[in-house]
Amino acid sequence: QWQYHPRSDRHSKVACWAIFFDLMLRDSLLSRHVTTGKVSFGINHKMRDFQHDREKNLDLVICKQSNPRSVGGVARFRDMVDAYTIALSDAERSALDGLPEIPVTGVQTALVALEAKAAMTEFGKARPRLYDELNSSHLTIHGDTDPTIAAGFAMVNVASTFVSPMRNPWKLGSVETIVNRHKQPRDASAAAEKVRQLPRRSTTGTNGFDALALVVIRCTNDGMPVTVESEAPAPQPGDALHYDSFVERIETIYASRFAGI
Repeated sequence: QWQYHPRSDRHSKVACWAIFFDLMLRDSLLSRHVTTGKVSFGINHKMRDFQHDREKNLDLVICKQSNPRSVGGVARFRDMVDAYTIALSDAERSALDGLPEIPVTGVQTALVALEAKAAMTEFGKARPRLYDELNSSHLTIHGDTDPTIAAGFAMVNVASTFVSPMRNPWKLGSVETIVNRHKQPRDASAAAEKVRQLPRRSTTGTNGFDALALVVIRCTNDGMPVTVESEAPAPQPGDALHYDSFVERIETIYASRFAGI
């Protein structure tokens, strides 16, 4: 029985893996830099805000290629599929097979830093946590290296019920399931609005995310399929927080800042 864990390391890694995967499938300077071996990636990279002397481990960073290394048994981009149980369609598997070998490397210069967070249930607690954890990410990233592209990804659940693994730490069906109930779409809308309050920036030297995405899903976590929602409060096409806008912004800023690599 699959259960989503809102605080699990796995799910933030899966989201960041998927973003990097999407970036690699596009005809962009970033994908060409990776293909030619100039750029690779690291996971669980510790960044330090020089001004305030605070540290934060970033889920995944795209960086200049350095010495290859293995992190938790992951030595290549494709290794993350098995390590984090990433489900791929046949088309996605074929696309992955068509990519070059992308090694995990040490991080000397972070070019893009990705951080993913989710609000799945208990929204009263989740809203401030979602904001604070993401807000501290861009502050730490730019406190470490200002030109680094800080990319934040927020996922919000619009399902009216949710089976929390925190409250059900056993195999579902073995005892009575405790179900969290939400007032939707009010709860998801409030969480989405909190994400929209995160600072964004259009130039270096200021605070905020360079790129920010909000994705709304319907996840009851009881064995039913998880779906991506397109209706409000999900951002609509053309919205700055729409996923397509997010990916396009990363590759556009990358081409502007790092063309000389």
